[in-house]
Amino acid sequence: MTRPQRPTVLVALHDGFYGCGTGAGCSNRALLTLLADLLPTEVRLVVVPVCLDPTSPEYDPTWHAEITTLLAHVNAAVHPADNGTAGQVRFGGVNCFRHLVRHTADILIRCVLPDADPVLILALDAPFLGLTPLLPIHAVPNLVLVPRSTARIHSPADWERITWESHGLRTATEHGGRIAAISSYMGAHLNVSYQVPSHALVELPNGLSPADWQLTAPDSATLPAPAQDGFLLAMGRAQPYKGFDDLLDALALLHQQDVAVPHLVLAAVTDDPEPCTYQQHLAKKITRLGLSATLLTRFHSDIRRLLAHPALCGVVVPSRAEPFGRVPIEAYAAGAAPVIATTAGGLAEQVIDGCTGFTAAPEDPAGLSTALRRALALSPTERRRIREESRRFATSNYDHTHAVRAFLGNVAPWAATTS
Repeated sequence: MTRPQRPTVLVALHDGFYGCGTGAGCSNRALLTLLADLLPTEVRLVVVPVCLDPTSPEYDPTWHAEITTLLAHVNAAVHPADNGTAGQVRFGGVNCFRHLVRHTADILIRCVLPDADPVLILALDAPFLGLTPLLPIHAVPNLVLVPRSTARIHSPADWERITWESHGLRTATEHGGRIAAISSYMGAHLNVSYQVPSHALVELPNGLSPADWQLTAPDSATLPAPAQDGFLLAMGRAQPYKGFDDLLDALALLHQQDVAVPHLVLAAVTDDPEPCTYQQHLAKKITRLGLSATLLTRFHSDIRRLLAHPALCGVVVPSRAEPFGRVPIEAYAAGAAPVIATTAGGLAEQVIDGCTGFTAAPEDPAGLSTALRRALALSPTERRRIREESRRFATSNYDHTHAVRAFLGNVAPWAATTS
C-alpha cells in the first residue's frame, strides 16, 4: 500500500541533541529551535541525531529533555543514528563517520524518503559529509550539507579525513546537492580549499536566535573568590587551536609590564570527568607563570551564562583557527564588553577593532597583550559605547531567524513562511 506523501524537512546532527560539547552544538540547537517555530504546520520535521547513551559522559539529561520537549510540541519524528561507539562518543574519527553515514542513509531510505515529497535534507557538520554516495541519486538535489568546520581547518595533518570530506563534497555537488556556508570565511574556504563550485554554495549564516538574547547571569557565589571584583573570561574546547596558550603568554607579558589584569576564568573544557593532557598542561603553565587564573575543565551550561555577569571585565577569544566562532556575538547579545579576539577565520567578520572590540593576529601573544591592554584601559563611557555598538552590530548582522527564513525561501520555498 502506498503511503500518503508529506512535505518533510530532515535534520541530521552530531551535537546539540543529547547535549552540547561545542559551538556547533549550540548552533545546531538554535537551528532546530527555529525550524520548529518557522516550518508550516503541514511540513513534517524529522531529526536524526548521533545517538548518545545516558551512560556517556557527553550525555546531558537536562539538555536532552529540553530538546525532546521542544520537538514534541511540533510532533517531530526522531530516529537516532549509530556511529559505532555504542552511544558513548558523538564525534569520533573517520571510521565513526563512515559507520554513521551508512546508518543515516539506511534511516532515510527506509523510514523517511518513501513518504517524503517534497523533501529537504540538512546534514549538519563534518560527520555527515560522506552521506551523498549512499543516497539514491534522485534524493541528492534535495540535500544540503552544512559543514561547521573541516579537517583542513582543525586537523590539517589528517589526510584520511580530508580525503573523505573532499570526496563527499565533490559527490554532492556533481549530483545537484548544495553546500551551505555558515560565514563568508567558510564560503571562501570551501571554494578554495575543497574546490566547491560557487554555484553549489548557498548561504546559511550562523547567528543569534531569540533565546540568545535572554541570557541570565549565574549566582555570584559560583564565581571563584578572586573573580568577585572583576574577571576576564575565555571559554571553549580544550584544544590547542583555541589559542589558550597564547592567552596565557599574553597575560604573562602584561604581568612583566606591571599592568593590572583582572582574574582570568579560563573554561578550557571537555565532557570528561578527569582533566585531559592539554588541560593539565594549561594548569601547570598558569602556576609556572604565576598568573591569577582559575581553570575550569568540565563543560557546564552555566559557563556561558558568565557572559551576563556584571563583574565581567572582558571576553577573550584567542583562537588560532575558527570557522565562525559564536562567543563574540553571544557576548554582544549578553551585553559583555569589550571582546578581545584574534582575526582567525570567521572572527575577523565579527570583531571590528575599536568599534565592537579589539583584535590581534592569531598566534601572536605580543599582539594579543596589546589588544588586552587597550581593552583594560577603557573608561566607563568608552566601555558603554562599545557595548551599545556591539549590540547594534549583532542585531543588524546576526539575526538567525531572518537567515533561516531566507535560506528556506531559497532552497525549499514550500517550507518557508513569509512572516
